[in-house]
Amino acid sequence: MFTIRRAQLCDLSCIKELAAITVPQAYDSILTTEQIDYLEDLSYSQSSLTESLAQGQVFFIASDDGEDCGYACLQPEGPDLFHMPKIYVLSRCQRRGIGSALVDKIVSHIKEIHPEPCILEVNVSRFNRAIDFYLKRGFVKEREHIITLDNGFTLIQDVLQRKL
Repeated sequence: MFTIRRAQLCDLSCIKELAAITVPQAYDSILTTEQIDYLEDLSYSQSSLTESLAQGQVFFIASDDGEDCGYACLQPEGPDLFHMPKIYVLSRCQRRGIGSALVDKIVSHIKEIHPEPCILEVNVSRFNRAIDFYLKRGFVKEREHIITLDNGFTLIQDVLQRKL
């Protein structure tokens, strides 16, 4: 049985540890090791995670029988727009409903803080095999987004939206 909790400052090391496993798994056939390391350093250093919390991002951590196995993050983007920049589940724990439960937790959190109609967005690499996961949960492709990072590599992503 799994549970989901809202992450606190003391949970950031857990998120970093999960990211060290899940991010390389998610991008292994999409990015080089150097690019994956760069993304991890950019998004999952202790200072980056602390800053994310300070800027209003909310993290949720999923646990299965007491073992932390996944996480998701939400950030407000505008008056009626929210973005889910991170959602990862350990590969050995996938296909158990944990990812779906994390999305449901994000949606219920949004509805608690913003009961009016709004949009939830997620960016997904067009080569990421998880894209079907989002489509099955009511997300639709809205547009393409190209990100050029400081180290000179480019990510081409699909922006998926779900109306809430």
